[in-house]
Amino acid sequence: MLGYVIRRLLSICATFTIVSILLFIMMHSIPGGPFDATDMPLSEAAKATIMAKYGLDQPLYIQYLKYMWGVLHFDFGVPFQSPGETVLELLGRAWVPSLVLGGGGVLIGTPLGIMLGILAALNRNTWIDYVASGISTLGLTIPVFVTSMLLILVFAVWLDWLPASGWGEPKKWILPIIAYAAIPTATYARYARSAMLDTLNKPFVMVLRAKGLPERKVIFQHVLRNSAIPMVTVFLPMFIGTATGSIFVEAMFRVPGLGAYFVSSIRTRDYPLEMALILMITVMFCFAFFITDIVYAMLNPKIRLGGKVIK
Repeated sequence: MLGYVIRRLLSICATFTIVSILLFIMMHSIPGGPFDATDMPLSEAAKATIMAKYGLDQPLYIQYLKYMWGVLHFDFGVPFQSPGETVLELLGRAWVPSLVLGGGGVLIGTPLGIMLGILAALNRNTWIDYVASGISTLGLTIPVFVTSMLLILVFAVWLDWLPASGWGEPKKWILPIIAYAAIPTATYARYARSAMLDTLNKPFVMVLRAKGLPERKVIFQHVLRNSAIPMVTVFLPMFIGTATGSIFVEAMFRVPGLGAYFVSSIRTRDYPLEMALILMITVMFCFAFFITDIVYAMLNPKIRLGGKVIK
């Protein structure tokens, strides 16, 4: 187990290094720069002074090495679009709305989707199954920005129950959380239904029922536990992907979260902010899959990690 953990940590470091190099090269390969404004162009002298201040006049490999040295000391630099604060301060401020709304959507959508999937599996080929399958299909096929528009149209415009946009009051969180919850609900409904149906057809379920074990214990103590592994696969990656901000949801509801800064950092060539955002998400996804593998072994000790059975 220790060897597996060490190998995975080394793999995460290698992935982080490769992503940082490719990202740095790609960012600086795009024509234009952070100070090439067209509405109020700078003079060549002023532009040269600013480029020297931020070290952008140095060779690319020097810029990369200096940036990564700062990253190792948790110094991600200063965002060009907000020079009055550091990148970490900006991310800490912008992450709160994304984490609250996106995380809330996943935490609501996950149990709801699992419940729908279980009901569909236990009532296969009935109206309950058809309704749950229809909900999951719609949730996965309708784009999230269309879902957001429908929520605004119905609950903010027609019914006038909730505000259409903004951030601050808890009532402004309801519609974005529902929009965020659509995909987790649909995804888990399909995963739970498929996993439950597969487990219900296993021979051990028939044996448990033949021994007279109550159906409730068969479902919740045996079937659900054995069906949990496929559902664990998507939880952490989905939580991270949602909690780091959706460009479409945050744009539709005018939420000042990370999604908005993804767009602005690319548009304005804000290299420090763009690097920090993508590297942060890279590390989070790497650790999400790493933790998922460990949880696999806890749920089913027969699963092999690193070529060995975890005991």
